[in-house]
Parts: sequence; C-alpha cells; structure tokens
Amino acid sequence: MLSPSDHLRLLVDLLKPAGPELARRWLAALTLVPEEERESVIESVEAEILKQFGGD
Repeated sequence: MLSPSDHLRLLVDLLKPAGPELARRWLAALTLVPEEERESVIESVEAEILKQFGGD
C-alpha cells in the first residue's frame, strides 16, 4: 500500500509533463460526478489505465 508521501510524489511526477492544467481538468471532471459515485468512477478509470498501460 502506498503511503501519503508516495501518493504526493506520484502526483507531482504526473504534473511534470502536463503541468497543473491536467490536474485541474481531472478534478473539474470529478466534481461533475455525484459525490457518492466518485470512488467507483476513480476505480473504473484506474482499472482501465492498468488494462491499457499496465504492461501485463
């Protein structure tokens, strides 16, 4: 399991190539999802990313 500092490091690494605009767009899109459904949307996106780019 990742620690909070690991999550922060990953977020900072993600922002390097695209800048804060990518994070702003992702968070803006998530605010459109009803709060009680956000966790499942994030899990779905994570699963799709792993399927497409996980290298398995």
